[in-house]
Amino acid sequence: MYLATMKSILVLGAGRSSSSLIRRLLERTVECDWKVVVGDIDLDVAKSKVGEHERGEAFELSSENNAERDKRIAESDLVLSMVPAFLHTSVARVAIANGVPVITPSYVSPEMKSLDKDAKEAGVLVLNEIGLDPGIDHMSAMKVIDEIQSEGGRLIGFESYCGGLVAPDSDDNPWHYKISWNPRNVVLAGQGGSATFKEDGVVKLEPPSRVFQKLRPVEVNGRMYMGYPNRDSLSYQETYGLKGIDTLIRGTLRGEGYCESWDLLVRLGLVSDDVKLSWKEGVSWNDWTKTFVPAGVEGGSVKAQAQNMLNASDEDMGRLEWLGLFDEDHGPTMHEGTPAQILQTLIEHKWELAEGDRDLIVMWHRFEFEKDGKLQEITSELYLEGVDQTFTGMSDTVGLPMALAAEYMLVGPGFGDTGVNVPVTPNYYNPLLKQLDELGITFIEKHRYV
Repeated sequence: MYLATMKSILVLGAGRSSSSLIRRLLERTVECDWKVVVGDIDLDVAKSKVGEHERGEAFELSSENNAERDKRIAESDLVLSMVPAFLHTSVARVAIANGVPVITPSYVSPEMKSLDKDAKEAGVLVLNEIGLDPGIDHMSAMKVIDEIQSEGGRLIGFESYCGGLVAPDSDDNPWHYKISWNPRNVVLAGQGGSATFKEDGVVKLEPPSRVFQKLRPVEVNGRMYMGYPNRDSLSYQETYGLKGIDTLIRGTLRGEGYCESWDLLVRLGLVSDDVKLSWKEGVSWNDWTKTFVPAGVEGGSVKAQAQNMLNASDEDMGRLEWLGLFDEDHGPTMHEGTPAQILQTLIEHKWELAEGDRDLIVMWHRFEFEKDGKLQEITSELYLEGVDQTFTGMSDTVGLPMALAAEYMLVGPGFGDTGVNVPVTPNYYNPLLKQLDELGITFIEKHRYV
């Protein structure tokens, strides 16, 4: 049939962040003359994303055998990998062997980077970090950095913060947060690992016990958020060509009170993922939480003991109580696992995007630079609310850059690159930022003299 003459796009993974990607690819099938094949370990999920589209196909990914996956990769003209990040390298290795380019939204791992030589020899582009963060953050930041430097400016400081939050009209809990991406990653991203960054010419390290206390107020679209530093800002000295810069901080944005209360979870050990424990069946959340309070701590209730141990405010403890950590009538449905895994089951329920809820994406960059003997500042901000529970702001900002990159590669003119790459150069950010702006993903830039 006619499908055999079309180019074929293979999407591996049909989870939360794939919705907008798959919809965009399907919308472009006729004009771009391609078909879209979607695989997921849950066949029903893949089918729901493809629907009845005549140029779409769904199939089941096996968690044990890659034979079907590898066959599909070999038959494709382009692979978009939305599977868990640790699986990207396996996908890319098969694709490179078959001369098929790959796009992923994830950070380049050392294993992925090791495929650079093979990809170049095969004439294949493996484009990573082309989602939201990483992805849109790279492109929007490098556009301004390159403009400043090309006009003779000397960059002194760069700060960049991003957050996936909840839209104001759907914000109905004291954490001011709901989950619009992989809940496992929400917990792991908040483990409070050491953060390294540069501030006023000094390299600094915040240990896990202080990461969620190193807060920076950031205003986006007239609303105030609090930012905390990510684990490794220093690597961007090389990625963005910022060696010698005085200040370099990348971080995450959260709503009022979130960081202070999440810090309590870190200090209690509830986000630990390096030890597997078991609890008796029927344990309450209150007794589960008591596991993490040392013996001998004064106070009557578990909440009071935890509050005394942490020297926490009533307001910050109130958020832990709202989560249900001191509930004596209900408990975990899992009775074995790491503390992080158990906590995840709780926040998935409490922070769920309910019917009618919408999420929110905020991103903010600040560039401090000297030009013509004058100190100047540019801020660049993105504020995007999702449409509904399926087509979220997170889904748009992760999936649409990938879909646009796919079309640019398959239909033309292409990026003119091979090997394992990330989108930090004009051949990527110029066309993609322009098209994202046309789709409503727009950055507002403001300039002032300091």
